Amino acid sequence: MPASPTFDVNALALSGWWKPSNVSWVPSVSAGWGTNSYSAKKAAQIWGVEANQKGANAQSQSWYVGLQWADALIKGNTFGTAVGQPTFVTGNDGFLGTDESTFAWEIWYKFQVTDNISVTPAFFTVTNPAGSGSNSAYGGVLKTSFMF
Repeated sequence: MPASPTFDVNALALSGWWKPSNVSWVPSVSAGWGTNSYSAKKAAQIWGVEANQKGANAQSQSWYVGLQWADALIKGNTFGTAVGQPTFVTGNDGFLGTDESTFAWEIWYKFQVTDNISVTPAFFTVTNPAGSGSNSAYGGVLKTSFMF
């Protein structure tokens, strides 16, 4: 079994949201940003690759922005969208692997069927999944919520 990677990580994340006091065409907004700083304490393997040398450093970040409209088209229904980048490398001495970026985007509409049941179809895409340089990935989700 390969040795466990040994490195220090310092992380900082900020997120927040704002909601208008009255329902209108103005959406609620949520946003977030995070950063990580890695420092190798000894040479080790990460995912089976001789990945870091003692003293090697790397940095990564992530971010997102989401918009959501209450009472979209019909009172009680909600429309939303979000875009962001999952963790991506911003500085690298060679032990984090790829420096390629990935973007993710989602769109959804929540139908309030009854006071206790809602159905939310959502669609998403991820460009350059896992920094692989491959085509985008697409998907969909159908969530049904029952409130008791």
